[in-house]
This record gives sequence, C-alpha cells and structure tokens, in this order.
Amino acid sequence: MFSALKRFTPLLIVLGDLIALLLFVYIGQRDHGLVDTENQIQGLLWAGWAFALTWVIAAVLLRALPNAATLSARSLLANGLNAWLVAAPLGVLLRAYFLGRAVIPTSFLAATLGFGGLFVLGWRVFCLLLWKMAKR
Repeated sequence: MFSALKRFTPLLIVLGDLIALLLFVYIGQRDHGLVDTENQIQGLLWAGWAFALTWVIAAVLLRALPNAATLSARSLLANGLNAWLVAAPLGVLLRAYFLGRAVIPTSFLAATLGFGGLFVLGWRVFCLLLWKMAKR
C-alpha cells in the first residue's frame, strides 16, 4: 500500500490542498451569507477558482508539491507556506479583477492570508502525520 501512496504523493497533496481551499471558501461564504442554496457547487467553484488556480501555479513553481523521495516537514510546510504567501494575494487580485472591484479591503486580504493559510497548512500537517504513520 505504501508503494502506491508514494507514486501518487504529489497528486494526493494537491487534491488535499484544493479541498482545503474550497472548504475555506465555503466557510467564508457561509459566514457572510453568500451561499447560493440552489447552486451551491457552482457558486463555490466560481468563488474559489482564482485561489485554486494561483495556488496550483505557485505550488508547482515554488516546489510545494514534493514527491515521495523529497517529502519532509520542510518540503511540505515551509515550501507550502512560501507558495501560500504568493498565491493568496494573487488569488485575491485575480478575484477582484474578475468581479470588477477596484479596491480590495485589507481585512479580506488579511483573512485570506491567515485563515486560508491555516486550512492549507493544517491539511499539510495532517498529511505529514498520515505519511509518517503509513511509512511505519
């Protein structure tokens, strides 16, 4: 089982990252009363695509998706944090551009950096613990 897990490590990590991001977006929408009850999935994907796109690009370019041979706490968490610090502001800018907003509230950027980072890095800590358990 561990050999199969090793082969798909980067894919599993990026899928978990994207699920964590979509969960962050959903909770944000729900807390602000923006969840469209008729088209929940479509609304969630529309609100989250900018973050997902910038995250995947930053994660690939900044080597935040380690393979089984290079997986370590540093490669998973430090590189993940670096990628998030690039991806989050770019995601906020991209989202604002497509929504036609000229001003980005500082509180929105801070919440995205902080809470979104907690979701992504929280998932990665969990992933690291699962990896160490599976390795035994």
